[in-house]
Amino acid sequence: MLAVASGKGGVGKSSISVNIAYLMAKRGLKVGLLDADIYGPSLPDLVPLRVEGIYASPSGGMLPPAYEGVKLMSMGYVRPGEHAAIRGPMVSAMVQQLLTQTEWGDLDYLVVDMPPGTGDVHLTLAQSATVDGAVVISTPHALALADVEKGISMFNKVSIPTVAIGENMSTFVCGNCNTEHALFDDPGRTRRIAERFGVPETVQLPLDPILSGGHGQQPFVLDPKNADRPLAQGLGKLTEAAIRELDVLKSQAVTKSLVVAGGSPQRLELLVRDAKRGEESRRSLLARQVRLACKSATMWDEMTGEQLFREEDIAADISVKQIRRAGAYAVHIDWSDGHNSLMPFSALERIGGES
Repeated sequence: MLAVASGKGGVGKSSISVNIAYLMAKRGLKVGLLDADIYGPSLPDLVPLRVEGIYASPSGGMLPPAYEGVKLMSMGYVRPGEHAAIRGPMVSAMVQQLLTQTEWGDLDYLVVDMPPGTGDVHLTLAQSATVDGAVVISTPHALALADVEKGISMFNKVSIPTVAIGENMSTFVCGNCNTEHALFDDPGRTRRIAERFGVPETVQLPLDPILSGGHGQQPFVLDPKNADRPLAQGLGKLTEAAIRELDVLKSQAVTKSLVVAGGSPQRLELLVRDAKRGEESRRSLLARQVRLACKSATMWDEMTGEQLFREEDIAADISVKQIRRAGAYAVHIDWSDGHNSLMPFSALERIGGES
């Protein structure tokens, strides 16, 4: 079960959700696609399938319509043409009904197009189903990226790992000179956020006018004429990243943890255990090394990447007060100087390799 989410609307999340689902189906996988946005369901506009209403199965569940091998469900199919004016608790109940009462059958993947934000629907799905991972969609705009951080933090709190970030509309290819241009001032900003949270993959998706062709258009990746376009390649890379990371998480035999070493809060140990091989490795880290490697906004300017601290201001005897898990890929560390760090295991492994 893969959630595709964004902190804010208008970043292309729903279009990308649809194309991820159809790229999975093109691999021969059995796929369902749930539109979890009750207020503004977009699936009926993104797939050229005319649905007059949803019918009940003999067992009383809802039979999902299908298009090109993907099973679909949306409030836009259940109540076509209606505009929702519903209070919050009812919205969560309706999403839960769409998820649990649809007779999906035997699926390999269920892709869930989440509504914008980090509200009740996200928590409801996290509590009522095993969501294996999330792909977060954004643009390189500073406001959108601020919401990406909130979204990843929310998923971490409900133990849903963010497996990839899709940076949509990051570039465009000029039709005259065929040169790729960045649309925003700092296209590397998304990657820095991914590194800070330990998200394994960031994929840049170029702006493509065909993707926004209008109502009832066939999904972008189903049209053979689009196969060589840069956006098709980016969508393929994002889908492959999601499948790969979900497979790794499902078959996860390797666990990682960070602990205080030998009772000394100035020394840490990174433990890596491989259950299949029966192996365990330990890497010793100095607390100050880890503190200096923190990439938080108080240490580095998120917009420019400029260093905001002096190394001599970090005490030689800095120590750890508490270590807490942060999702699947990182830990929170509370320091004796009042600072808090979010440290990905990948960064801790690099520090351990340099020690």
